[in-house]
Amino acid sequence: GGWPPSAALQGGGSCCGLDAAAMQRQQMPSAAGSMGAGRVGVPMPQAGVALRSGEMGARGGAGPGPSYCSSCDPSGRGDARGKDLAMSPRSRAVYKDFSHTLRSKETQVRGARYAQQLAERCLHDLPEAVHWRVHLEMADLAKREKSFGRARQLYRMATQLQPTAPQAWLEFAKMEEERGHFSRCEKILTLGLRHCPYHEALMLKGIKHLERMGELRAARSLLSQLQYVPVNQSWRTVLEGALLEARAGETAMARRVFKFLLHAAPWYGPVWFEACRFEQRCGHPQEALRVAEEGLKQLPRYGPLWFSVMRLLECALPNRHELVHATRAHVERGVRHISKDLVWKLWFEAAQVEERNGNLARSRSAYVKSVGACAPNLRWKVWLGGARSELSYSRFDVSQALLERALAESPPKTRAIVMLEQSRLYELRGDIEAARGLLRSARKSARSEWKVFLESVLLEMRSEATSRALREARRALEVHRGTGRLWAVLIQLEQASGVHHQLRVFQQALLEVPKSGEVWCEGARICLNPFSDCFNLEAAHNFLDFAIEFTPQYGDSFIEYLRLMMLVGAPDADVERLWQLCINAEPNYGTLWFHSKRTVLLTTRQVLE
Repeated sequence: GGWPPSAALQGGGSCCGLDAAAMQRQQMPSAAGSMGAGRVGVPMPQAGVALRSGEMGARGGAGPGPSYCSSCDPSGRGDARGKDLAMSPRSRAVYKDFSHTLRSKETQVRGARYAQQLAERCLHDLPEAVHWRVHLEMADLAKREKSFGRARQLYRMATQLQPTAPQAWLEFAKMEEERGHFSRCEKILTLGLRHCPYHEALMLKGIKHLERMGELRAARSLLSQLQYVPVNQSWRTVLEGALLEARAGETAMARRVFKFLLHAAPWYGPVWFEACRFEQRCGHPQEALRVAEEGLKQLPRYGPLWFSVMRLLECALPNRHELVHATRAHVERGVRHISKDLVWKLWFEAAQVEERNGNLARSRSAYVKSVGACAPNLRWKVWLGGARSELSYSRFDVSQALLERALAESPPKTRAIVMLEQSRLYELRGDIEAARGLLRSARKSARSEWKVFLESVLLEMRSEATSRALREARRALEVHRGTGRLWAVLIQLEQASGVHHQLRVFQQALLEVPKSGEVWCEGARICLNPFSDCFNLEAAHNFLDFAIEFTPQYGDSFIEYLRLMMLVGAPDADVERLWQLCINAEPNYGTLWFHSKRTVLLTTRQVLE
């Protein structure tokens, strides 16, 4: 079939699936930015796209082809049909007013009956071609009120009224997937792709759904149907295919797909960025750096690649003198090319590199340049970064002055972040009462910020004041009952009351936050304790599976899973699979994870090692 696509040209020859002539037909965009890529392969087929191969043959054989939405038909046949999705100015105004009213607090107070009356009035004022949008809004409201049967009926009505609207199929499939009805989700996506062939969002959703179900072969079959689509319309989906192969551990296959994309669509920044990250995850910093530098030659204004090169230089150049020299040269070059909106961030990153390499004076100079290039509403971030750098050199007074400046200039919504840093500074100086007072003030002024409440609990835990920590945790859950991190820390604190009491809190937490990976991880820890009455390795295995599924960025779950595998003597293949899952997830927080990640430069693979 058409998957994998051709690899890069080797020695000036042909790719591994497309001949050289096909590659020549792919036009590079003009200087004005037009994406006039030629079509790769034969003309477009008349049948729709199937989520699994063979499904279309049963229904879609003879007869006219499917109707196409204007945004997803590569052949351009959907332009006329796309007018069905457009609205007149009057219809748009009526619909916009209905949408705002439906989401208002008044409608929430009055309930579903009032919302239904509102929808009926709106349907009367709108042309029939726009009715599907109203049904979609009502379906979303029914879903939020947990009336899933009613929501399902409304989604069906929306898809029947306007089958060429991808949004309706996507929302319908999302609800069924969230409800755990994976076969229904697959059928909905199949129908959606039949009416909207090659639509990017539907294709991406279908690929991710099949991957989640373990149907990699079906996902590859779906990807193979992109061989008929121009690369400028399919590159995001092909890129997802490359990431799928990487997540599956098929490194050679993923590298082939990335190589194809870098040659067939080099004008798209995310392709270079993801190829760079792929090589970094594989433990090849030098190759990742080479890819990033090549990308900057092609796209010198693409910001993410400039920041990737700075991080990769620290990983690839062990010599401190060479690293600092290369970083300074890179920043000077980047300032001339990167967007003006990102110049401040380039100097900000440079300041942190200088600080990590012991050059405090150079670091301060870079922070000053960052402030000079920074927008006024973002300067607080620079003051905050500078405070952290000064703190790493035990300059407490300078750090405190910078934090006060950050607090004065930060927007109201972000002041809580600065106050957290101030409380930690007081704690480091040994003034626990001042830290408590500051957090008490933050809980009043930023009541909606759950991190302030969590920090109050953690402060008491670090101070070994368990009873105060328990009190703070319970108070926090009265305000933020749907926050998994708070439930997880409460489960930890209840250890002194006995394992059975911990289990009761764990069960209560699952009723409130059933998709919190942190909570499931705490349940696994209870079952992994060999001195506990609840010692159960099978239950711990199931709990950790849920933890990784729901919150893959929580690193502690992977460390506990590794401990479990050591206890049961798991085969090497299972351990390797866990490593691959962790590398793909790239965890970024967790107490054990931070303990294992000694520096910010360590990759996921190095943390596990």
